[in-house]
Amino acid sequence: MTSVTSETSSPLLLAKLALLLCAFAPAASSSDVPKNDGWVTDLGDMLTDSEERSLEALMESYKSGTTHEIALLTLPHLDGEPIEGLSLEIARSWGIGGAAANNGALLVVSRDDHELRIEVGRGLEGTLTDSVAGRIIRDVITPDFKRGRFEPGMRSGLMAMHAAIGGDYGPIERTQSARRKSSSTIRLIVTILVLLAMGLGNRGGRGGSNWPLWFLLGSSMDGRGGGGGRSGGGFSGFGGGGGFSGGGASGGW
Repeated sequence: MTSVTSETSSPLLLAKLALLLCAFAPAASSSDVPKNDGWVTDLGDMLTDSEERSLEALMESYKSGTTHEIALLTLPHLDGEPIEGLSLEIARSWGIGGAAANNGALLVVSRDDHELRIEVGRGLEGTLTDSVAGRIIRDVITPDFKRGRFEPGMRSGLMAMHAAIGGDYGPIERTQSARRKSSSTIRLIVTILVLLAMGLGNRGGRGGSNWPLWFLLGSSMDGRGGGGGRSGGGFSGFGGGGGFSGGGASGGW
């Protein structure tokens, strides 16, 4: 009995019991990680629709020109969680960066907590160092945030991250619907010119059939564009890397 009592009260057994309880504790990572909806996931409602689309285009252009993947997440609050642990878990879960290169980074902004962090993938730690990330937060993003200028602060911060990492912006392929709109606009202009020409001709007393007018008018409004091509220009998807080891910097405003 004496041996059992001493073992029960020993620190070693207490540690074993603590580990056992942790093993049965529910995992927080899978359920707490927010779902991303593009390069920009604005859960904190800090951007207008047009601002979000503009930032999406900027980040897709950088991905197109460099293969590096830089994402932005805004949150309403951290719900008591440290921003360092949360941003690291999200960056890994989303798989930001290439599978082999791990060339991704994530800018996280918590609206109500006034906190932000730049989480850097292992493949970019040599250029977007902890010191550089800290300076971007302090000297580029925070001054705008303190004045309530959130979109300019985010844009300047993202562009500073791009500049630190290096590389050029690449072209973004237009979506199929954009091509259709462009083609339809051209045909509509042609139709208007034909209308004007026919109107001038009728004034001169010349008659004739109007079937070319209706043919062109129908063609310009049927919504069919020339050419196909894959849809693009918004979010091409993360590369499935997620190689993050805690590099980066945090700050507040």
